[in-house]
Amino acid sequence: MVDRRLHEFVRTLRGARIRISPVEAEEAMRAAALTGYHPREQFREALAQTLVKAQVDRACFDQCFDDFFQFESMRTDEGEEETDTGALPDTTDLDSGDLSETTANLIAQSPEQLTQSLAEAAAQQDFTAMQVITQQGLFARQLVMNMGMGAVDDDILRLAASPRRRDQNRAEQLRDWRQQVRERASQYVRRQFELHGRAHGRALREHTMRAAPFRELREYHQIQDLVRRMARRLAALHQRRQKRAKRGAMDARRTLVSSLRYNAVPVQLHWRERRKLKSKVYVICDVSGSVREAARFLLQFLYAMNDVLPQVRSFAFAARFDEVTDDFRQYNPDVAVGRILDRVSGSGTDYGYMFESFQQACGREIDRRSTVIILGDARNNDLPAGEEYLAEISRRARQVFWLNPEHPSRWNSGDAIMAKYEPYCRAARRCSSLNDLSRFADYLLRALNNSQ
Repeated sequence: MVDRRLHEFVRTLRGARIRISPVEAEEAMRAAALTGYHPREQFREALAQTLVKAQVDRACFDQCFDDFFQFESMRTDEGEEETDTGALPDTTDLDSGDLSETTANLIAQSPEQLTQSLAEAAAQQDFTAMQVITQQGLFARQLVMNMGMGAVDDDILRLAASPRRRDQNRAEQLRDWRQQVRERASQYVRRQFELHGRAHGRALREHTMRAAPFRELREYHQIQDLVRRMARRLAALHQRRQKRAKRGAMDARRTLVSSLRYNAVPVQLHWRERRKLKSKVYVICDVSGSVREAARFLLQFLYAMNDVLPQVRSFAFAARFDEVTDDFRQYNPDVAVGRILDRVSGSGTDYGYMFESFQQACGREIDRRSTVIILGDARNNDLPAGEEYLAEISRRARQVFWLNPEHPSRWNSGDAIMAKYEPYCRAARRCSSLNDLSRFADYLLRALNNSQ
């Protein structure tokens, strides 16, 4: 049981975003076995020394430790500690005659003893299985039943059905006592849900945010943090890939020649140097209408991966066309988008004008090291498409990607003209959620690494 509780505590810490490896969890259990669980502070420090790697995580660890191991410290909804163990009704004058043995033993306990009984019953349950808030009632009922409350329920029903007034009064006293015990059990279960359920709840919220359309993400306050963490995780993955692929193929000739000085034993290996090409990325975003939110997250995502991406130049257009690279470097995405809209927003988008302006601004710089990313719905308001400019850009660049927030079935409906632009793109992909954006970013990084 002790090992299980320690496993649950480790899961609680992970739910609080403290990173703990399996080896560290095993070390914590060995340390707890060596030092023992009393005194309490010695037990706390043994776990902290093995599980906490950064000082910034110590406060979170201490809070989780107090909440997880201090059963007497109940918390009210307002967050204030409630340690009054005398909150239960006085049952010393309640006649235990004609009651079941289990009921008589329970009502004879002092508040402190009842709290201990509640703790022992709780140790038999696995509260890490709670994933949604609606499960709290089920776990609270199971907790009081583990204490033997089923016998109390039977006695209450029997006494309430008695015609004697005295028995009915005893039934009423037992109901009040049972309600207080259930409230204490509910408090404990609620605290356990806050400890164990928040990780499941956070995962569920993040899963929802990843799949939600961009236009709905403003409803979530944690979205900016999620985008940064997704970008950092993807960047770290590709940094490891770059390290593994840093060397080229082994140079067999040089290796054999150098082995002659060691009696033909290849002591020193020689590798062919990989040719390094510095890629360039150009991002062009439509910031009109619903496409605006997709542009916001795309630019934020790309700039958060600056450790693995080459230099990114960003452009925005609606009725006008302008470079916005400095805006996103100097301001957060919300402020940057506001500044950009003040400059480029207007009545309707003109893709033909955008492609012509982009070619004039960057045409001489675009070469076989260049990747061009276009984000837009290709709705051109029945204006000239300007596909000849995109054809020239595609001819000069290494690759052109098009991201469209709309469903492919709408790419050529109404004034949308994706069919005129797709032939000049290496890939045209739907990008309407963070999941789509993450998959494209991974695809982009792979394509850039393969081009070098």
